[in-house]
Amino acid sequence: RESSSETALTMLSLDESEEVRCEVASNLNTPRYILERLSTDENPEVRSGIATNPNTHFMTLNSLALDSHHYVRRALAWFENTHSSLLTILSKDSDLDVRCGVASNSNTPLKILKKIVGDEKWQVRAALVENLNITNQIRKTLSEDENYDVRILVAENANTAAKLLSNLSKDPKSIVRVSVAENTSSTKDILECLAKDKKVEVRYAVATNPK
Repeated sequence: RESSSETALTMLSLDESEEVRCEVASNLNTPRYILERLSTDENPEVRSGIATNPNTHFMTLNSLALDSHHYVRRALAWFENTHSSLLTILSKDSDLDVRCGVASNSNTPLKILKKIVGDEKWQVRAALVENLNITNQIRKTLSEDENYDVRILVAENANTAAKLLSNLSKDPKSIVRVSVAENTSSTKDILECLAKDKKVEVRYAVATNPK
């Protein structure tokens, strides 16, 4: 016999309001059979709620990883509990933001992270910088990225090794050197070198570093 809350959720899952159905989709008390039905809802926001509900069955999530709407796939790629096998599927997605989500997701397998470092879009490579599971070799590759926005993220990241920060302190882009100068992980030797930089903004950044 259904509980009163289950009865209510069943009725609300059929509500004409998309907003109501979205709430049912993300509700942790919603029974799995309702989640499965809502996974084929005509509204992508409702399906996104299913994608990020930890109670959704794996096979349902597997179908959502191939959803026709990028909004749903994005939700799954950025969700912290998404299974590694689904992230592997999403890593090949044509949508930029989906791949960014995979790049930053802590559940993404290392072998996939190694492939992502070669993604043609700098935004995806930039998202990879924030992933705590990347190896020193991946971070080194990113520190030498052709796009200076990626190098900036490596330069300002507290997890970047001193050796890489030393290399980045000689970057031709002053804004990258500013990031190194502001990084509290930069060594005394690095900061002393940057204190003599020809760009005033770099020297100023050294002066503001609390280290």
